[in-house]
Amino acid sequence: MGAGKSTVGPLLSSRLGWTFVDLDEEIEHCFGNPIRTIFEVHGESHFRSMEKAALERLKDRKNCVVALGGGAFVAEENRLLVRELGWSVFLDCPLEVLLTRCPPDGTRPLFQDYPRVAALYQSRLPFYQTSDFRIEVSNRTPDEICGLIVNRLSNAS
Repeated sequence: MGAGKSTVGPLLSSRLGWTFVDLDEEIEHCFGNPIRTIFEVHGESHFRSMEKAALERLKDRKNCVVALGGGAFVAEENRLLVRELGWSVFLDCPLEVLLTRCPPDGTRPLFQDYPRVAALYQSRLPFYQTSDFRIEVSNRTPDEICGLIVNRLSNAS
């Protein structure tokens, strides 16, 4: 949450000439409810199954940049799907910076208070660190971040 996926993703896809997919938006579109409502009505486990289904549907798409929700990469089955689809990029941003970017205004279901966010960050970090590429983003512009990702991708091909 707040690392810049929704900003960097479209910019990167434009630079690569690919389409951009925000997985949370895909879920909202396919299932007809905002993420917050899905969490409130059906709970997190139901949302996670919807998230996996949306990710699986991407197998039929080529050349796209996908912004995963903050918890998607935690599930091993999702990490395996991502590896099958392409490369994963961890937009690494310190917790202190994330806190300034994500106000606790209710729009992010798991962003409610500092202790909970800090615990969530620490629990997810080991999974994020298994990504194919890590880009430190806190002091970089979206354009700089995209340049770094493009360079990493071109070296990986």
